[in-house]
Amino acid sequence: MSLSEEDYEEDYFSDIRRSRKESKEDILDEAFKKAEISKGLRKKEGRIVSKKPFRKIGIALIIIAIFGLIIINFVPWMYIKFDADYGRIEEFYYKDFENKEGHHYDEIDNVFDSPCKSCSSNTSNFIGLSQQDFIEIPKSSSNVFILLIILGIIFTILEILGRLKEISIEIITIIHSIFAASAVFIGIFLIYLEMKFLVAYFLLYHNRPFIETSGVIDLILIYPATLILIVIAFAVIIISTTVLKINYHEFEKRIEENRPRGAFSRFKFGNHI
Repeated sequence: MSLSEEDYEEDYFSDIRRSRKESKEDILDEAFKKAEISKGLRKKEGRIVSKKPFRKIGIALIIIAIFGLIIINFVPWMYIKFDADYGRIEEFYYKDFENKEGHHYDEIDNVFDSPCKSCSSNTSNFIGLSQQDFIEIPKSSSNVFILLIILGIIFTILEILGRLKEISIEIITIIHSIFAASAVFIGIFLIYLEMKFLVAYFLLYHNRPFIETSGVIDLILIYPATLILIVIAFAVIIISTTVLKINYHEFEKRIEENRPRGAFSRFKFGNHI
């Protein structure tokens, strides 16, 4: 037997003796701990249970949706200012094209409904908005926020059920991601609804000479409710997208943790590698 083989066998058997000694020490240590616990000298080590996190995106969606409904119903949808032959006009219009005075000036009506009766349907108004839009768009926006409230309620109920019942974190995360993706699409649709008011600014600049011929000089239009709703929609999209990214990284981490790792050492042809 060569010298290298003798050294290998000596190391091999010494490793076995060392592992046996360590296992005996572990058994004695465990028996000693149990004896101390039975005599009351040591407290029993409690089992550490990781709590499932309570995801609050459902509650956040409900709060945002309620705030959006308040904006729709109580914030002016239009501020208008212009000079007419009889002086300067300055008014706020709320949803359903209603102002506090209860009446409309003819010049304002001409801005949203062109007096040109012989024109085509494409030139029925100067800025691409009609008085009917101030009725339909707030109604559609309200329906979007009601849908968001329902989504938030369902998500919160599922979160509570997930904590009361034994549901894996993976399933909860998948459901969480589905609701977050739905909220993203709702935010995009809300922006689509309000975009018509933003386009009106370009048409106002383009058709300003025609508007002034109807007696409306230096027209200024601002849509406060629309601007706030667009900000809310972007907030919903950003929050939901961030949640999706977090869930995606969480899935990546769990896949990496569950991936089988190769052995650090192995025997091949009788040699330790």
